[in-house]
Amino acid sequence: MSEIITPRTLSGFMELLPKDQVIFDKIRNTLEKTYTNYGFFPLDTPILEDSKILLAKAGGETEKQIYRFNKGDTDLTMRFDLTVPLAKYVAKNYSDLVFPFRRYQIGKVYRGERAQKGRFREFYQADIDIIGDGELGILNDAEIPSIIYSIFNSLGIDNFVIRINNRKVLNGLFDMYGLKDNATDVMRIIDKIDKIGVENVKSELADIGVDKDTVDTIISVLTFKGSNSEVANMLSEYKGRNEIFDKGIEELVQVTDYIEKFGVPKDYFKIDLTIARGLDYYTKTVFEFVSNEIGSQGTVCGGGRYDGLVEELGGQKTPGIGFGLGLKLPYPLLVPV
Repeated sequence: MSEIITPRTLSGFMELLPKDQVIFDKIRNTLEKTYTNYGFFPLDTPILEDSKILLAKAGGETEKQIYRFNKGDTDLTMRFDLTVPLAKYVAKNYSDLVFPFRRYQIGKVYRGERAQKGRFREFYQADIDIIGDGELGILNDAEIPSIIYSIFNSLGIDNFVIRINNRKVLNGLFDMYGLKDNATDVMRIIDKIDKIGVENVKSELADIGVDKDTVDTIISVLTFKGSNSEVANMLSEYKGRNEIFDKGIEELVQVTDYIEKFGVPKDYFKIDLTIARGLDYYTKTVFEFVSNEIGSQGTVCGGGRYDGLVEELGGQKTPGIGFGLGLKLPYPLLVPV
C-alpha cells in the first residue's frame, strides 16, 4: 500500500489564500507605483546564483542562514537579499546601463533560519537602489530614507522612526581603541544590541578579547541618547583622533540635514550609533526603519551605502545606496530584514 500523503506547505514559506493574495497584490501595486513615480525602473534577477557571487560579501550570521546546495559540479545558493544580485547585474551589464541607475525590485528571498512568529524562511523584499558611475553624491544617502518615509505613509503606517548611523563612525571609533584588526567582529556584536541587550553585548565583546575599560567606553558612546544635534556634539568631543571617524561624523550630519530638507519631520528620524547592519558590504550610511506598531518585529526595513560591492564582483567603480523592505502576508504585513 502506498503511503498516504498529507498536503502541507513547509514551515516559514509563503502561500496565500485568494483573499490575502488580493491584498498583497494591492500593496505590491502601491509600492511599484510609488517607486516608478520616484524614477526607479523595474528589474528581476534569478532566485539561484553561483555561491561565490552571493557569498562574496555576506558575512556575519548570513552565511549560516543561506540555502546552499550542489547540482552536478555547480555550487548554488538561493538569494538571501536583492542587493548582491543587483551588484552582479550591474557588473555584468555596466556598458548597457545609464547612470545613475535607479532600479526597484520586488521578489522573494530565502533565509534558512528557524521559522517563528514574525520570522520567515521565504518572504518578499521590495527594494530600491541608486547606483552611480564612479561617484555617488551624499544627497542620495538622504533621498532613500525620505522615499521610505513617503512609502510608509502611503501604506497607512505612521508610528515609526528611521534610525541612522555611519559605518565610518564605528570603524573610526574601534580603530581609536586598538580594535581595527577585529572591527568586523565587534561590528557584528554591536549590531545585536537590540536583540540580546547591552550586558550580553559586553559579555560577547569580552569573549573576543576586548578589555573591560574599552568595552565600557565604546558602549557608553554608542548608547548615548539625545537629539541629533546632541549626539553630533558628543561625537565632536572625539574629533581629531581618527580621520575616518571625523569623516563619518561629517557625513552623518550632512545626511540628517538633507533628510530634513527633503521634508521628513524630525520626529521620524534620529541618529542611533548602535545601528551597524550585519552585512559586510556596507561602507558609509546605514539605516533601519523600526515600526512601533509591530512591536517585537522590530526592523522591517533597512539598508545603506555600499561603495565597493560591484567592484568586488568584478565590475567598475559604481557606488550604490539602497534599502530592503520585507513583506509577508497574512501576518504580519511587514517583516524583519
